[in-house]
Amino acid sequence: MSFETFNLLLLAVFAGVAVVMLFVVRRESWGTAHVYRMSVRARLPIESWDMWRSIRDRSRAIIRANMWGLLLSLTLVAALLVWTPIGSSPFALWILTLALVVGVLGVTSAVVGVRERLFSPAPAAVRIARPSALGARDYLPGWAAQLPLWLVAASILGCTAVTASSLGGSIAAGTAATVCIAQAFAALVLVVCRAAERRVLAQPQPATNTLELAWDDLFRADSLNALRMSVSMAAWLPLGLAICVLYLAALGLADPDVSRVLTTFPWFGIPLIQVAYTATSGRLPARLYPQYLRAQEVAPRPAGGALA
Repeated sequence: MSFETFNLLLLAVFAGVAVVMLFVVRRESWGTAHVYRMSVRARLPIESWDMWRSIRDRSRAIIRANMWGLLLSLTLVAALLVWTPIGSSPFALWILTLALVVGVLGVTSAVVGVRERLFSPAPAAVRIARPSALGARDYLPGWAAQLPLWLVAASILGCTAVTASSLGGSIAAGTAATVCIAQAFAALVLVVCRAAERRVLAQPQPATNTLELAWDDLFRADSLNALRMSVSMAAWLPLGLAICVLYLAALGLADPDVSRVLTTFPWFGIPLIQVAYTATSGRLPARLYPQYLRAQEVAPRPAGGALA
């Protein structure tokens, strides 16, 4: 079996999973165990079934948006595999991973975060508000907030080094142009994601108590986490290309073919970034809500029934 056929079959499997998930999350019974696992991971209790339903509905909206975005991304990547040389490379699916993370998780999480409200208190209900606005650094660990900026800065340095080497004749102009295009793509993702962050942070958070505000902050933190991950993944593309091209130039290959570049590219950075950010999702810094997040016991079940 050729790599092209294997990759297309794998895309078909991913598409099948997305379609199945779209049907599964529509079921009324979906979300019982899912929401409780969220509660335990976040260490936030659920005080009522109305709150549980609100959390389930927001989770459902995010998953549905992710699955539709996944199907769109699969279509675009399938076209790349069929009509470009990457389909013959065993590393082509890492490009799929990059496309999925950049094109789906960040964008869909931000869109749902802007369009959906977690809670909708009655107009006359008492509402709680924080004394000052929070930024992305308040919601995320320090490294998660700073990593995109570090990678973007490193990619700019790499792109500059490639351009300088190209002017010196050790790297072909076309190869340097590819790195610059990847750098422009990373810059575009940075601008779009920063704009999306501002929209997410500017959204009102209607809540009648601290617990509702904490749950809303949890979804907000996950949206910001996905956006920062998208920037990091996008920045790794020109950074990895620059490292790869400079390395091949040192070996005397000024204009390597696509297969050689894909083989040398440091793809390991993409899953590492993805795993690192995924490990921080579904949680809030303990300093935001110490009454919940620094408690010894796990999040309790809501009154009136079990969530198993």
